Amino acid sequence: MMKPMLFAALALLTGAVVAEEPFRIVVEDVPETAPAALPPVATAPVAAVSAASAVADPKLTDDEGPVVEDAAPEAGPQEPVANCPHRLRPPAGYDEEVLMLQIFLDRNNFSAGVIDGVWGNGSRKALAAWQAARGAEQTTWIDVPTYAEIATMAEPISRYTITAEDVALVTGPTPPTWAERARMKLMGYDTLGACIAERFHTSERTLRTLNPAIVTWPDDLAEGTVLNVPNVRMAALEKPEHLVIVLEECLLLGYVTDAGTGLPRLCLRFPCSIARQRANRPDKGSLKVVTMAPAPNYTYDPSNYGQDSSVGRMVVPAGPRNPVGSRWIGLSLPSYGIHGSPKPNTVGRPESRGCFRLTNWNVEKLFELVSVGTPVEIVATLQELDALVASMTPETESEADPKAAPETAPAPAEKPTADPAVPAAAGKEPAHA
Repeated sequence: MMKPMLFAALALLTGAVVAEEPFRIVVEDVPETAPAALPPVATAPVAAVSAASAVADPKLTDDEGPVVEDAAPEAGPQEPVANCPHRLRPPAGYDEEVLMLQIFLDRNNFSAGVIDGVWGNGSRKALAAWQAARGAEQTTWIDVPTYAEIATMAEPISRYTITAEDVALVTGPTPPTWAERARMKLMGYDTLGACIAERFHTSERTLRTLNPAIVTWPDDLAEGTVLNVPNVRMAALEKPEHLVIVLEECLLLGYVTDAGTGLPRLCLRFPCSIARQRANRPDKGSLKVVTMAPAPNYTYDPSNYGQDSSVGRMVVPAGPRNPVGSRWIGLSLPSYGIHGSPKPNTVGRPESRGCFRLTNWNVEKLFELVSVGTPVEIVATLQELDALVASMTPETESEADPKAAPETAPAPAEKPTADPAVPAAAGKEPAHA
């Protein structure tokens, strides 16, 4: 029988408030069966849900560069609570309590970005969105109710044995030219460390911290190596009825109709990269999913990069380091789609050529939750998001005008929309990436 995860920070016997080392991670092997579902998500008022939709922007100079994320505002003082000790304000640098929070949010589809154990605006805003979606008070640091949920989270850290399949996904450094990339059979990972980091939604630096026995990283990694990793297993995922992309906040949001209230409820929140150049960003409006490719290749067109078109087009093979990542979700706006990214640490800011980039792990989640025909709304600001969410709210009988139409009046015709774009061939990515 699997032992529960132990946290020294709970101090259940003493009730003492601990300012340092709030967690002691006890690693347990994860069984083949899925863990018990997480506590159910409570409903929340519409206004609270939309108001918390802020950008999660974990910024790094590169996949392993130093963290340059803006520091989150310091939280105000909080009264200690017996039997629930934790830090009273955000820590500086890597911290296990932040790591646990990020794992918790990732499991519940309120991603703060790459799990790195470092507190910043990305984590702060993801936490506030999670609290708002549950109808709770939004705080600038982990409050006691949220801490209590995190402290009882099942198996936040698990053990993973590197497999032959992992090793096969490593193809070495990405070649510098498109011609060399087109000759590859797979756009795989640079190193085995990068492969394992992406599999568990984290960074190589975090894996090194969790595995101090690995002396030379990543050279000491091989098939059969056992590592401590963030446990990103999730409870059953809710399928969003609507997707919303908020351009100025670099966010992709998913909404469902709450069964209890009939109101729209935020069920997922992913950092999303948009076009670096404003001219390449789509206008706000209503789109829908028209095509899906599970392992897309990428067609390089030199004219899209301002290069000599006489070079000709080249097809770059599929793989996690393909320019569009591991999944492609084509939209009804020609040449635009939602896709993965070869650089997870860059997701959540304006840096694409036009499309909407997610981390590979988040686009793989989304790929399983949407289908052809899923509506996708594009808005520019949070104010427009508020108005859109309000428009999803059904009108009550008291709000409806009984004189507006007789009871037998037919439903109004739907507003005509433009013809959807012709789906691209499976695996072929259009111009914008």
